[in-house]
Amino acid sequence: MKLRSSGMLVLVVTGLLAFGAATAFAAANFKSVSFSVNNQGQLVCSGDVSGLGNVSTTPATCSATATAVYQCINNGGHNPSAGNKTTVTAPVSTGPVPVNVHNGRAQPNITVNPPGPGSFSCPSGQTLTFISVTYTDITFTVGDATATGGPVSGGPF
Repeated sequence: MKLRSSGMLVLVVTGLLAFGAATAFAAANFKSVSFSVNNQGQLVCSGDVSGLGNVSTTPATCSATATAVYQCINNGGHNPSAGNKTTVTAPVSTGPVPVNVHNGRAQPNITVNPPGPGSFSCPSGQTLTFISVTYTDITFTVGDATATGGPVSGGPF
């Protein structure tokens, strides 16, 4: 009988180790994901990720190709010349930033700034204004889970 209970103990321990190994290698995945542009023209990457394991934080990144339009506006609120406008296309990203994980799940919201106007400037008496932005080729990574999407656009601002 003593031999039998030792055998049961070994089976239980082996089973627990096998279960622990299986859960340690389970892949994280997005339960939901969304991409939007807020009223400042920033890309907002939001998601609900599960399967992240027994950690308190995990790294997250969001990247995209952004096309932003800037324009000069006069004091009367008008664009006085078609030449007073520029379009900037550039890669943009944020991260890695740590996101909190609770019971193997994270629900991050990460913002990515649009590209600036570069060397474009306005003549005296006119104001540089951010008009619109479009984000394409969006990649959102939380832990080892990745989601892609786009395009999303916003403006006028």
